[in-house]
Amino acid sequence: MAYTDLAVLGGVGVLALACLAVCGVYVYWGSDRYRHRQRQRAAQKSVAQLAAPDNKKLTGARATMGTELSHLCKTSLYRAVFSHDQDESVVFLSADSRDDARARASAALAAIHRLAVEEVTLSNLASFRELVDIGVSDDEDMRIFELAWKGPQVSAWAEHPLFLINDPSLLGKWAELYADLAREVALAAIDRARG
Repeated sequence: MAYTDLAVLGGVGVLALACLAVCGVYVYWGSDRYRHRQRQRAAQKSVAQLAAPDNKKLTGARATMGTELSHLCKTSLYRAVFSHDQDESVVFLSADSRDDARARASAALAAIHRLAVEEVTLSNLASFRELVDIGVSDDEDMRIFELAWKGPQVSAWAEHPLFLINDPSLLGKWAELYADLAREVALAAIDRARG
């Protein structure tokens, strides 16, 4: 009888350990750490696919991206260059007109940098439509980030712009640009390593 009780107790113990292991695996699969590892593996696979010799390389012109700028951006976005103490920064904001954009940007930048509004120097103020018209990227929405060109190629992009507009599509577009630029740098490094 004691052996039977001991066998039942042992079986219950094994069953409890099995349940604990299954629950642990289930909790781990639901954890952020597991999801992060899965994303890393997926990213490594995509990098390996990009590095495969049969893939076509990107040229200087950007491929069309997935995010489309919102109606707000397309109708009221302005970009200006702010100069202060030998530094220049690109500023994006929403406004009803060019004068309104200049006034809003000047007021916001004066508050940020603790300057008088009269001390704020803005240049190259341009609307979304003007930026699209002078840009060269295949993706017209990406043209708002172009700062300089060498022929049909973009030679300089807006780095670390100040967004004075709360529009997720604009931030998403900027993130896509820098993801694309990082991919091009990685592909160039892989090509150099191959010799």
